[in-house]
Amino acid sequence: MALLRLRMNRPHDRQSLRRRLIRNLSHLAAGKAASTAVGLVTLALTARLLGPASFGIVAVIESYCRLIDQVLRLETWQAVIRYGTGALLAEDKVQLASLIKLGIVVDVAGALLVTTVAVGAAPLASEMLGWSHEAQRLAQLYALSLLFGVSSTPVGILRLFGKFAQAAWIDPSLAMLRLAGVIIITVTGGGLKAVVGLLISLVIAERVITTALAWKTLRAEGITAVGTASLSGWNRRFPQFASFLWSANVSVLLRKATQETDTLAVGFLLGSTSAGLYQFARRIMQTVSKTAQMLQQVVTPDLAKLWAELAQSRFLRLVRRVELATIGAAVAAILMLTIAGPRIILLVGGPQFTGAYAPLLAYAVAIALFLAGTTMRSALMVSGHQHAVLKSAMAATIVYLAILVPSIKALGVIGASIAQIAFSGVALAITLRSFRALVVRTQAVPLPCRG
Repeated sequence: MALLRLRMNRPHDRQSLRRRLIRNLSHLAAGKAASTAVGLVTLALTARLLGPASFGIVAVIESYCRLIDQVLRLETWQAVIRYGTGALLAEDKVQLASLIKLGIVVDVAGALLVTTVAVGAAPLASEMLGWSHEAQRLAQLYALSLLFGVSSTPVGILRLFGKFAQAAWIDPSLAMLRLAGVIIITVTGGGLKAVVGLLISLVIAERVITTALAWKTLRAEGITAVGTASLSGWNRRFPQFASFLWSANVSVLLRKATQETDTLAVGFLLGSTSAGLYQFARRIMQTVSKTAQMLQQVVTPDLAKLWAELAQSRFLRLVRRVELATIGAAVAAILMLTIAGPRIILLVGGPQFTGAYAPLLAYAVAIALFLAGTTMRSALMVSGHQHAVLKSAMAATIVYLAILVPSIKALGVIGASIAQIAFSGVALAITLRSFRALVVRTQAVPLPCRG
């Protein structure tokens, strides 16, 4: 039985932990490498099909819907990992089923809320952003895909049980579908409407596939009573669940909201063409930075298990090693873009997007600074110090919002990237201070390592 195996192999000697991390990372790397290559081709075709102006309209529509989604819907996957780890170690299927049901209830409520708000607020957003009537209708249609936003708990299930091999091929499969869709749209002479329709289909497909894999995993693990699981006394059975969920989501929300607010601000202040240039730069950088992001996805479940087993020395050692690997990947990405950025932009987007180079390079610095603290933030979260993460996100957001509009007005499109650098720099500084305090506390009061 998988739960018994987990109990017997509890984290674990140093070599087994290293082997598992390498195995999980290799699964994700294979999937990300495939999706990255396909994604660049798709980005090139989409940029040339739409041009900066229409590309910018699509970017603003996506940012509008994602911003509402991220502000109002609570992500549950981190809570599933934190509280689910204890249930797995105790071989308590009943507790785990209740936790999963609780996560699903939160997911469903959030999906209904964000869809209602996004559809209802579209006319106001249209007036503020200068959308055409067609763009407003497209935004409302895109908002309907948020009804399928019941994917956070399934993501937590897959990561909790280490199903990285299965999850790794969701991205490349969707990337291939997106490429095929863009090719068909190009060949048939489609345009803005067809591209938005394709994006809606992909959002729905991703969440349905993720949910199906999660249910398959639960059945394989013998957890089949989720629907009938009791939620009675959930706040007692999962201590500080609501507090953890709130703190985890507000910190992530603030970060993600800045990633959408900048595109909306550029579109509002400078127009859809400038928004298209900025979004193009962001897409390239996000594609390049996925390697570093993979490390955090892989390491979070193991950090939770090490902390739960009081294996503090291995916990801190793992954080340091993954941080160094993440920083190395981020620096390599900056160097690559510094040298090859203009050629990449010309190859992918064509001459119309050459103005994206400066925003791209500045955004790369912002991403590097943010990635430098991702594993420390995960460590703080799983060790019960989520309020420290929230504090760093709040302080960084205040600085970001204070300089975003002035930076865009003074510097143009690159001003949005400068605001992102400020956010990431402040967040990293506060996170580093909080993590150092955690290290001092754990070393001052060492706990026995079990297993």
